[in-house]
Amino acid sequence: MTKPFIGVSGNILRDNGGAYVDLLRSYVNHDYPRSIEEAGGIPVIIPFTKDLDVARETVAKLDALLLSGGHDVSPLNYGEEPLQGLGDVFPERDQFDFALLKAAEEKQIPIFCICRGIQILNVYRGGSLYQDLKYDENCTIKHSQNQTPALGTHTVDIEFESKLASAIGRSTWITNSHHHQTVKHVGKGLQVVARAKDGTVEGLEDSSYPWLVACQFHPEMMSETDENAKRLFAAFVTAARENITK
Repeated sequence: MTKPFIGVSGNILRDNGGAYVDLLRSYVNHDYPRSIEEAGGIPVIIPFTKDLDVARETVAKLDALLLSGGHDVSPLNYGEEPLQGLGDVFPERDQFDFALLKAAEEKQIPIFCICRGIQILNVYRGGSLYQDLKYDENCTIKHSQNQTPALGTHTVDIEFESKLASAIGRSTWITNSHHHQTVKHVGKGLQVVARAKDGTVEGLEDSSYPWLVACQFHPEMMSETDENAKRLFAAFVTAARENITK
């Protein structure tokens, strides 16, 4: 059976001390490629680059795209000035991720967006974000759990007819939660398919796109032990494999 090549958007890590201070490393957290490989795909880390043509040409060689987590999205991308509570931003990576998304959409390959990924997707489609959860008056749940990454800590309610629910075979999921920004105004063509009990957006999809699932939580961190996370990655890899044969 053909294994699809699945790109994972990369980030930059700067050494802060020791013999290699200020050395830049291209990386993604290991849970992303591990989850893809265990689901039957071949993970390909896409190194961050300022050369957006290189980014787009890389996607042209791939069968699917996963947008990974990382820095806060710069609010200047959605017409706001930075507010108190905004974390570190990486504007060049915003543009890199936008370029990856554009190339993936043009090729119509499956797209899976996680944490920062859902935020980038929403802003790319013209939406906006709460720069910090304290600006969402409805937010009452702890969304930055600050403990064991894989531990599920709050309930997510999922629309039954969504690709997300179809993938995991259920409409509720106790997920982990590692974020302080969330979707505010929803971007063009996107539908909210999952929410926490306080109304915080936990999932977006585009019903007109072949396979696009975005989640605010981190299924890659849960996939070693959580069957729902395993099923979600399996659905993503299956969509990528089926796309090859079209």
